[in-house]
Amino acid sequence: MSNKSKKILTEISAGELLDKISILEIKLIKINDKKDLLEINKEYNSLKETQDTNIKLTKNLENLINQLKEVNLKLWDIEDNKRICEKNKDFGKVFVDLSRNVYLNNDKRAKIKSEINKLLGSNIKEVKQYVNY
Repeated sequence: MSNKSKKILTEISAGELLDKISILEIKLIKINDKKDLLEINKEYNSLKETQDTNIKLTKNLENLINQLKEVNLKLWDIEDNKRICEKNKDFGKVFVDLSRNVYLNNDKRAKIKSEINKLLGSNIKEVKQYVNY
């Protein structure tokens, strides 16, 4: 018996699919390891095929995808900078501001994904609920 998992197929929201694709596009730019890039490309190509088969791009959708990628890029940079603070054991104002920006940008990200789901009439919709600030 093999431990290799079978191909897993499940329905996800359109916003989640496009979010994942935007993150993979960032990884393709930010990551340099050739072995890692092979895995990233494999996943990216699979998800892009799903997108191309199921989602028609419109100007409005392209705008939302660009906003999503912009937020995900900000989150990538924020997390990198938090790790630099961690490495330097610097947990002062910069670290606190970066940490706050994680949830602020994740809230923007969730809103954009929700707008994508509404625009495309996604059957699955992500639900988020947090304490108001």
